Amino acid sequence: MERSSLAGTNTLVLYYETQTFTLNVYEHLNSLARFSGSRVFFANQSLKMPVNDLALFDIVIIHYSIRLPFDQVAEETAHALEAFGGLKALFIQDEYDHTHRAWHWIKRLGIKLVFSSVPAASMAQVYPPDEFPGVRFVSNLTGFAPEALTAVPRYPPPSQRPLKIGYRGRALPIRYGALGQDKIDVGRVVRAYCESKGISHDIDWVERSRLYGDAWYAFIGSCRAVLGSESGSNVFDWDGTLEARIDDFREQHPRASDQDVYAAVIVPLEKPGLMNQVSPRVFEAIACRTPLVLFEGQYSGVVRPYTHFIPLRRDGSNLDEVITLLRDDKEVDAMVERAYADVLASGQFGHAAFVRMVDDEIASARARHELFAPARPQPPSATTRPLVTRSWPRQYQIVPETAVFSIVRFLLPLFPRGMKDFVKRIVKPLVTPPE
Repeated sequence: MERSSLAGTNTLVLYYETQTFTLNVYEHLNSLARFSGSRVFFANQSLKMPVNDLALFDIVIIHYSIRLPFDQVAEETAHALEAFGGLKALFIQDEYDHTHRAWHWIKRLGIKLVFSSVPAASMAQVYPPDEFPGVRFVSNLTGFAPEALTAVPRYPPPSQRPLKIGYRGRALPIRYGALGQDKIDVGRVVRAYCESKGISHDIDWVERSRLYGDAWYAFIGSCRAVLGSESGSNVFDWDGTLEARIDDFREQHPRASDQDVYAAVIVPLEKPGLMNQVSPRVFEAIACRTPLVLFEGQYSGVVRPYTHFIPLRRDGSNLDEVITLLRDDKEVDAMVERAYADVLASGQFGHAAFVRMVDDEIASARARHELFAPARPQPPSATTRPLVTRSWPRQYQIVPETAVFSIVRFLLPLFPRGMKDFVKRIVKPLVTPPE
Protein backbone atom coordinates (compact mmCIF):
# COMPACT_ATOMS: atom_id res chain seq x y z
CA MET A 1 0.00 0.00 0.00
CA GLU A 2 1.07 3.56 -0.70
CA ARG A 3 1.73 5.94 2.17
CA SER A 4 -1.07 8.14 0.80
CA SER A 5 -3.53 5.55 2.14
CA LEU A 6 -3.12 7.29 5.52
CA ALA A 7 -3.48 10.78 4.10
CA GLY A 8 -6.00 12.82 6.04
CA THR A 9 -5.82 10.65 9.15
CA ASN A 10 -4.80 11.78 12.63
CA THR A 11 -2.61 9.48 14.69
CA LEU A 12 -2.02 9.88 18.43
CA VAL A 13 1.11 8.36 19.95
CA LEU A 14 0.94 7.76 23.70
CA TYR A 15 4.41 7.80 25.23
CA TYR A 16 6.18 8.35 28.56
CA GLU A 17 8.16 11.58 28.37
CA THR A 18 10.92 10.75 30.87
CA GLN A 19 12.16 8.03 28.53
CA THR A 20 12.91 10.47 25.71
CA PHE A 21 16.19 11.32 27.43
CA THR A 22 17.50 8.21 25.65
CA LEU A 23 18.48 9.08 22.08
CA ASN A 24 17.16 5.83 20.62
CA VAL A 25 13.70 6.43 22.15
CA TYR A 26 13.56 10.06 21.08
CA GLU A 27 14.54 9.25 17.50
CA HIS A 28 12.02 6.41 17.34
CA LEU A 29 9.23 8.82 18.31
CA ASN A 30 10.58 11.61 16.15
CA SER A 31 10.69 9.36 13.08
CA LEU A 32 6.94 8.76 13.29
CA ALA A 33 6.30 12.50 13.08
CA ARG A 34 8.85 13.06 10.32
CA PHE A 35 8.06 10.23 7.95
CA SER A 36 4.47 9.05 8.43
CA GLY A 37 1.81 9.77 5.82
CA SER A 38 -0.60 10.40 8.71
CA ARG A 39 -0.67 13.56 10.82
CA VAL A 40 1.07 12.41 14.00
CA PHE A 41 0.54 13.92 17.47
CA PHE A 42 1.81 12.94 20.89
CA ALA A 43 0.52 12.74 24.43
CA ASN A 44 2.57 12.04 27.51
CA GLN A 45 0.77 9.30 29.45
CA SER A 46 1.62 8.11 32.94
CA LEU A 47 -0.18 6.82 35.98
CA LYS A 48 -0.45 10.43 37.20
CA MET A 49 -1.26 11.88 33.78
CA PRO A 50 -4.04 9.90 32.07
CA VAL A 51 -5.20 10.61 28.53
CA ASN A 52 -8.97 10.32 28.15
CA ASP A 53 -9.95 12.38 25.09
CA LEU A 54 -9.31 10.46 21.88
CA ALA A 55 -12.06 12.07 19.77
CA LEU A 56 -9.65 13.83 17.41
CA PHE A 57 -7.91 10.67 16.28
CA ASP A 58 -8.34 7.82 13.81
CA ILE A 59 -5.42 5.76 15.09
CA VAL A 60 -3.84 5.44 18.54
CA ILE A 61 -0.36 3.99 19.02
CA ILE A 62 0.96 2.99 22.44
CA HIS A 63 4.71 3.46 22.38
CA TYR A 64 7.18 1.10 24.08
CA SER A 65 8.32 3.95 26.38
CA ILE A 66 5.12 3.07 28.26
CA ARG A 67 5.89 -0.38 29.63
CA LEU A 68 2.55 -2.17 29.52
CA PRO A 69 3.89 -5.36 31.14
CA PHE A 70 4.57 -3.24 34.24
CA ASP A 71 1.08 -1.70 34.20
CA GLN A 72 2.33 1.80 33.27
CA VAL A 73 -1.05 2.82 31.92
CA ALA A 74 -3.55 4.83 33.97
CA GLU A 75 -6.94 3.24 34.50
CA GLU A 76 -8.61 6.30 32.99
CA THR A 77 -6.47 5.92 29.87
CA ALA A 78 -7.32 2.23 29.72
CA HIS A 79 -11.05 2.98 29.77
CA ALA A 80 -10.65 5.55 26.99
CA LEU A 81 -8.71 3.06 24.88
CA GLU A 82 -11.28 0.33 25.44
CA ALA A 83 -14.00 2.67 24.17
CA PHE A 84 -11.95 3.99 21.23
CA GLY A 85 -13.38 2.81 17.90
CA GLY A 86 -10.34 3.37 15.68
CA LEU A 87 -7.27 1.20 15.18
CA LYS A 88 -5.14 0.59 18.26
CA ALA A 89 -1.50 -0.37 17.71
CA LEU A 90 1.33 -1.17 20.10
CA PHE A 91 5.12 -0.92 19.97
CA ILE A 92 6.61 -3.24 22.58
CA GLN A 93 10.15 -4.29 23.55
CA ASP A 94 11.83 -6.39 26.26
CA GLU A 95 9.05 -8.95 25.93
CA TYR A 96 10.87 -11.46 28.10
CA ASP A 97 9.70 -9.44 31.14
CA HIS A 98 6.20 -10.11 32.55
CA THR A 99 5.10 -11.59 29.22
CA HIS A 100 1.68 -12.72 30.36
CA ARG A 101 0.94 -9.21 31.62
CA ALA A 102 1.56 -7.92 28.12
CA TRP A 103 -0.94 -10.54 26.90
CA HIS A 104 -3.47 -9.15 29.36
CA TRP A 105 -3.18 -5.58 28.09
CA ILE A 106 -3.27 -6.51 24.41
CA LYS A 107 -6.50 -8.40 24.98
CA ARG A 108 -8.10 -5.90 27.35
CA LEU A 109 -7.43 -2.82 25.21
CA GLY A 110 -8.45 -4.49 21.97
CA ILE A 111 -5.11 -3.90 20.26
CA LYS A 112 -5.16 -5.24 16.71
CA LEU A 113 -1.61 -4.49 15.54
CA VAL A 114 1.55 -5.18 17.55
CA PHE A 115 5.05 -4.16 16.46
CA SER A 116 7.18 -6.63 18.39
CA SER A 117 10.90 -7.11 18.95
CA VAL A 118 10.39 -10.89 18.82
CA PRO A 119 11.95 -12.38 15.64
CA ALA A 120 9.33 -13.53 13.14
CA ALA A 121 10.35 -17.20 13.48
CA SER A 122 9.73 -17.08 17.25
CA MET A 123 6.55 -15.00 17.28
CA ALA A 124 4.10 -17.88 17.70
CA GLN A 125 6.03 -19.15 20.75
CA VAL A 126 5.66 -15.82 22.52
CA TYR A 127 2.21 -14.88 21.19
CA PRO A 128 0.30 -18.11 20.38
CA PRO A 129 -2.18 -17.38 17.56
CA ASP A 130 -4.99 -19.14 19.46
CA GLU A 131 -4.61 -16.55 22.22
CA PHE A 132 -4.83 -13.58 19.86
CA PRO A 133 -7.40 -14.11 17.11
CA GLY A 134 -7.49 -11.16 14.71
CA VAL A 135 -4.28 -9.61 16.04
CA ARG A 136 -1.34 -9.11 13.69
CA PHE A 137 2.16 -9.27 15.14
CA VAL A 138 4.93 -7.64 13.10
CA SER A 139 8.59 -8.23 13.92
CA ASN A 140 10.84 -5.17 13.85
CA LEU A 141 14.25 -4.15 15.14
CA THR A 142 14.78 -2.59 18.56
CA GLY A 143 16.85 0.18 17.01
CA PHE A 144 17.60 1.59 13.59
CA ALA A 145 20.46 3.36 11.89
CA PRO A 146 20.13 7.05 12.83
CA GLU A 147 20.71 9.55 10.06
CA ALA A 148 23.39 11.16 12.22
CA LEU A 149 25.59 8.10 11.66
CA THR A 150 26.15 9.11 8.05
CA ALA A 151 27.76 12.30 9.37
CA VAL A 152 30.31 10.45 11.52
CA PRO A 153 33.85 11.65 10.64
CA ARG A 154 35.58 9.66 7.90
CA TYR A 155 38.26 7.81 9.84
CA PRO A 156 41.28 6.25 8.09
CA PRO A 157 40.47 2.90 6.46
CA PRO A 158 41.22 -0.08 8.72
CA SER A 159 44.25 -1.00 6.60
CA GLN A 160 45.87 2.24 7.78
CA ARG A 161 45.14 1.66 11.47
CA PRO A 162 47.38 -0.30 13.84
CA LEU A 163 46.24 -3.77 14.85
CA LYS A 164 44.25 -2.84 17.96
CA ILE A 165 41.08 -4.65 19.00
CA GLY A 166 38.59 -2.60 20.99
CA TYR A 167 35.50 -3.31 23.07
CA ARG A 168 33.32 -1.76 25.74
CA GLY A 169 30.71 -3.96 27.38
CA ARG A 170 28.56 -3.97 30.47
CA ALA A 171 27.94 -6.72 33.00
CA LEU A 172 24.27 -7.69 33.05
CA PRO A 173 22.39 -9.53 35.81
CA ILE A 174 22.35 -13.29 35.41
CA ARG A 175 18.57 -13.24 34.91
CA TYR A 176 19.24 -12.20 31.29
CA GLY A 177 20.84 -15.57 30.60
CA ALA A 178 23.42 -16.56 28.03
CA LEU A 179 22.95 -13.53 25.76
CA GLY A 180 23.59 -11.26 28.73
CA GLN A 181 26.70 -13.23 29.67
CA ASP A 182 27.97 -13.00 26.09
CA LYS A 183 28.51 -9.27 26.65
CA ILE A 184 31.31 -10.15 29.06
CA ASP A 185 32.47 -13.42 27.54
CA VAL A 186 33.32 -11.93 24.14
CA GLY A 187 35.61 -9.43 25.82
CA ARG A 188 37.10 -11.94 28.25
CA VAL A 189 37.93 -14.52 25.54
CA VAL A 190 39.56 -12.02 23.18
CA ARG A 191 41.41 -10.10 25.90
CA ALA A 192 42.99 -13.31 27.21
CA TYR A 193 44.07 -14.23 23.68
CA CYS A 194 45.52 -10.79 22.98
CA GLU A 195 47.46 -10.81 26.24
CA SER A 196 48.93 -14.22 25.44
CA LYS A 197 49.94 -13.18 21.91
CA GLY A 198 51.08 -9.64 22.66
CA ILE A 199 48.38 -8.09 20.45
CA SER A 200 47.38 -4.50 21.18
CA HIS A 201 43.89 -4.21 22.63
CA ASP A 202 41.61 -1.93 24.62
CA ILE A 203 38.92 -4.23 25.98
CA ASP A 204 36.90 -3.59 29.12
CA TRP A 205 33.41 -4.03 30.60
CA VAL A 206 33.45 -1.99 33.80
CA GLU A 207 31.24 1.08 34.15
CA ARG A 208 34.08 3.58 34.59
CA SER A 209 35.56 2.62 31.22
CA ARG A 210 32.46 3.43 29.18
CA LEU A 211 32.64 6.13 26.51
CA TYR A 212 29.99 8.45 25.13
CA GLY A 213 29.38 10.89 22.29
CA ASP A 214 32.34 11.91 20.15
CA ALA A 215 34.76 10.01 22.42
CA TRP A 216 32.92 6.78 21.64
CA TYR A 217 33.10 7.27 17.87
CA ALA A 218 36.76 8.30 18.09
CA PHE A 219 37.47 5.08 19.99
CA ILE A 220 35.73 2.94 17.35
CA GLY A 221 37.52 4.80 14.57
CA SER A 222 40.92 4.16 16.16
CA CYS A 223 40.53 0.37 16.26
CA ARG A 224 41.41 -2.18 13.63
CA ALA A 225 38.32 -4.07 14.80
CA VAL A 226 35.68 -3.98 17.52
CA LEU A 227 33.93 -6.89 19.21
CA GLY A 228 30.25 -7.59 19.65
CA SER A 229 27.52 -10.11 20.33
CA GLU A 230 23.78 -10.41 19.88
CA SER A 231 21.43 -8.55 22.20
CA GLY A 232 18.23 -9.55 23.95
CA SER A 233 17.39 -12.30 26.40
CA ASN A 234 16.15 -15.84 25.88
CA VAL A 235 15.07 -16.16 29.51
CA PHE A 236 11.35 -15.46 29.72
CA ASP A 237 9.86 -14.28 32.99
CA TRP A 238 6.33 -15.16 31.94
CA ASP A 239 4.62 -14.32 35.22
CA GLY A 240 7.01 -11.79 36.79
CA THR A 241 8.28 -14.15 39.49
CA LEU A 242 11.86 -14.74 38.31
CA GLU A 243 13.53 -12.25 40.64
CA ALA A 244 11.67 -13.75 43.60
CA ARG A 245 12.80 -17.24 42.60
CA ILE A 246 16.41 -16.07 42.38
CA ASP A 247 16.12 -14.46 45.84
CA ASP A 248 14.55 -17.63 47.28
CA PHE A 249 17.37 -19.77 45.90
CA ARG A 250 20.02 -17.47 47.36
CA GLU A 251 18.27 -17.51 50.71
CA GLN A 252 18.16 -21.31 50.72
CA HIS A 253 21.77 -21.58 49.44
CA PRO A 254 23.65 -18.64 50.99
CA ARG A 255 27.01 -19.86 49.64
CA ALA A 256 25.78 -20.20 46.08
CA SER A 257 27.78 -18.37 43.39
CA ASP A 258 26.22 -16.57 40.45
CA GLN A 259 27.02 -19.61 38.33
CA ASP A 260 25.20 -21.86 40.82
CA VAL A 261 22.15 -19.61 40.62
CA TYR A 262 22.40 -19.53 36.85
CA ALA A 263 22.56 -23.32 36.55
CA ALA A 264 19.73 -23.98 39.00
CA VAL A 265 17.26 -21.20 38.20
CA ILE A 266 18.09 -19.61 34.84
CA VAL A 267 19.21 -22.47 32.59
CA PRO A 268 15.86 -24.33 32.77
CA LEU A 269 14.17 -21.16 31.45
CA GLU A 270 16.58 -20.52 28.56
CA LYS A 271 15.10 -20.82 25.08
CA PRO A 272 18.17 -20.54 22.83
CA GLY A 273 17.64 -18.56 19.64
CA LEU A 274 14.22 -17.24 20.63
CA MET A 275 15.03 -13.53 21.03
CA ASN A 276 18.52 -13.00 19.56
CA GLN A 277 18.69 -9.51 18.03
CA VAL A 278 21.17 -7.19 16.39
CA SER A 279 22.66 -4.52 18.64
CA PRO A 280 22.56 -0.83 17.63
CA ARG A 281 26.34 -0.84 18.15
CA VAL A 282 26.66 -2.79 14.91
CA PHE A 283 25.37 0.27 13.05
CA GLU A 284 27.85 2.52 14.87
CA ALA A 285 30.86 0.39 13.93
CA ILE A 286 29.72 0.25 10.31
CA ALA A 287 29.36 4.05 10.27
CA CYS A 288 33.00 4.34 11.40
CA ARG A 289 34.02 1.77 8.77
CA THR A 290 35.52 -0.41 11.48
CA PRO A 291 35.58 -4.20 11.00
CA LEU A 292 33.30 -6.20 13.28
CA VAL A 293 34.38 -9.36 15.07
CA LEU A 294 31.16 -10.87 16.39
CA PHE A 295 30.19 -14.03 18.21
CA GLU A 296 28.52 -16.36 15.74
CA GLY A 297 24.83 -15.52 15.33
CA GLN A 298 22.05 -14.34 13.03
CA TYR A 299 22.01 -10.61 13.97
CA SER A 300 18.43 -10.18 12.73
CA GLY A 301 19.63 -10.70 9.16
CA VAL A 302 21.20 -7.23 9.12
CA VAL A 303 24.80 -8.44 8.70
CA ARG A 304 26.22 -11.67 7.28
CA PRO A 305 29.42 -13.54 8.26
CA TYR A 306 32.48 -12.93 6.10
CA THR A 307 30.46 -10.44 4.03
CA HIS A 308 29.93 -7.83 6.75
CA PHE A 309 31.66 -9.25 9.84
CA ILE A 310 34.24 -11.82 10.96
CA PRO A 311 32.57 -14.58 13.01
CA LEU A 312 34.12 -15.64 16.32
CA ARG A 313 33.41 -18.95 18.03
CA ARG A 314 32.36 -18.61 21.62
CA ASP A 315 35.34 -20.60 22.88
CA GLY A 316 37.74 -18.45 20.85
CA SER A 317 39.08 -21.49 19.02
CA ASN A 318 39.25 -19.65 15.67
CA LEU A 319 41.03 -16.54 16.93
CA ASP A 320 44.13 -17.35 14.90
CA GLU A 321 41.97 -17.18 11.76
CA VAL A 322 40.33 -13.96 12.97
CA ILE A 323 43.68 -12.23 13.44
CA THR A 324 44.90 -13.47 10.04
CA LEU A 325 41.85 -11.90 8.40
CA LEU A 326 42.35 -8.64 10.32
CA ARG A 327 45.93 -8.46 9.01
CA ASP A 328 44.67 -8.72 5.42
CA ASP A 329 44.54 -5.04 4.46
CA LYS A 330 42.66 -5.55 1.21
CA GLU A 331 40.00 -7.76 2.80
CA VAL A 332 39.23 -5.56 5.82
CA ASP A 333 38.92 -2.45 3.64
CA ALA A 334 36.58 -4.27 1.27
CA MET A 335 34.51 -5.70 4.14
CA VAL A 336 33.80 -2.33 5.78
CA GLU A 337 32.82 -0.79 2.44
CA ARG A 338 30.41 -3.67 1.75
CA ALA A 339 28.88 -3.25 5.20
CA TYR A 340 28.51 0.51 4.77
CA ALA A 341 26.90 0.18 1.34
CA ASP A 342 24.52 -2.66 2.29
CA VAL A 343 23.49 -1.55 5.77
CA LEU A 344 23.75 2.25 5.98
CA ALA A 345 23.90 3.74 2.50
CA SER A 346 21.05 1.55 1.26
CA GLY A 347 18.65 3.09 3.81
CA GLN A 348 17.17 -0.37 4.34
CA PHE A 349 17.62 -0.14 8.10
CA GLY A 350 16.93 3.58 8.54
CA HIS A 351 13.99 5.29 10.21
CA ALA A 352 12.35 6.35 6.94
CA ALA A 353 12.09 2.74 5.71
CA PHE A 354 10.86 1.66 9.14
CA VAL A 355 8.02 4.22 9.16
CA ARG A 356 7.01 3.30 5.61
CA MET A 357 6.57 -0.26 6.86
CA VAL A 358 4.57 0.97 9.87
CA ASP A 359 2.28 3.04 7.65
CA ASP A 360 1.69 0.09 5.34
CA GLU A 361 0.82 -2.18 8.27
CA ILE A 362 -1.52 0.40 9.81
CA ALA A 363 -3.31 0.97 6.50
CA SER A 364 -3.72 -2.77 5.98
CA ALA A 365 -4.99 -3.28 9.53
CA ARG A 366 -7.56 -0.50 9.16
CA ALA A 367 -8.82 -2.07 5.95
CA ARG A 368 -8.81 -5.56 7.45
CA HIS A 369 -10.90 -4.51 10.45
CA GLU A 370 -12.90 -1.85 8.58
CA LEU A 371 -11.80 0.75 11.11
CA PHE A 372 -12.62 3.89 9.15
CA ALA A 373 -13.83 6.63 11.46
CA PRO A 374 -15.46 9.90 10.28
CA ALA A 375 -13.10 12.62 9.03
CA ARG A 376 -11.26 14.37 11.87
CA PRO A 377 -10.48 18.09 12.16
CA GLN A 378 -7.20 19.08 10.60
CA PRO A 379 -4.46 20.99 12.43
CA PRO A 380 -4.00 24.62 11.33
CA SER A 381 -0.74 23.83 9.51
CA ALA A 382 1.47 20.88 8.72
CA THR A 383 4.42 20.12 10.96
CA THR A 384 7.45 17.94 10.45
CA ARG A 385 8.54 18.25 14.07
CA PRO A 386 7.11 16.32 17.02
CA LEU A 387 5.78 19.57 18.51
CA VAL A 388 2.33 20.50 17.20
CA THR A 389 1.06 24.00 16.58
CA ARG A 390 0.12 25.97 19.69
CA SER A 391 -3.54 26.24 18.68
CA TRP A 392 -3.90 22.51 19.28
CA PRO A 393 -4.17 21.28 22.87
CA ARG A 394 -0.89 21.42 24.75
CA GLN A 395 -1.57 17.83 25.72
CA TYR A 396 -0.61 16.63 22.23
CA GLN A 397 3.03 17.70 22.37
CA ILE A 398 6.24 15.80 22.80
CA VAL A 399 9.01 17.40 24.87
CA PRO A 400 10.84 19.61 22.36
CA GLU A 401 14.55 19.36 21.71
CA THR A 402 15.54 22.45 23.69
CA ALA A 403 19.17 23.25 24.43
CA VAL A 404 18.77 22.13 28.05
CA PHE A 405 17.12 18.90 26.89
CA SER A 406 19.97 18.17 24.44
CA ILE A 407 22.65 18.78 27.07
CA VAL A 408 20.96 16.61 29.69
CA ARG A 409 20.29 13.78 27.25
CA PHE A 410 24.01 13.78 26.37
CA LEU A 411 25.19 13.90 30.00
CA LEU A 412 22.64 11.52 31.54
CA PRO A 413 24.53 8.28 30.69
CA LEU A 414 27.49 9.59 32.70
CA PHE A 415 25.53 9.54 35.96
CA PRO A 416 25.42 6.41 38.14
CA ARG A 417 22.23 4.44 37.67
CA GLY A 418 20.89 5.39 41.10
CA MET A 419 21.09 9.11 40.30
CA LYS A 420 19.43 9.09 36.88
CA ASP A 421 15.82 9.26 38.10
CA PHE A 422 16.76 12.06 40.51
CA VAL A 423 18.36 14.05 37.68
CA LYS A 424 15.31 13.54 35.48
CA ARG A 425 13.00 14.89 38.19
CA ILE A 426 15.14 17.99 38.62
CA VAL A 427 15.44 18.71 34.91
CA LYS A 428 11.89 17.88 33.84
CA PRO A 429 10.45 21.34 34.72
CA LEU A 430 13.20 22.97 32.64
CA VAL A 431 12.31 21.10 29.44
CA THR A 432 8.51 21.10 29.68
CA PRO A 433 6.95 23.54 27.17
CA PRO A 434 5.43 26.65 28.77
CA GLU A 435 1.67 27.07 28.97
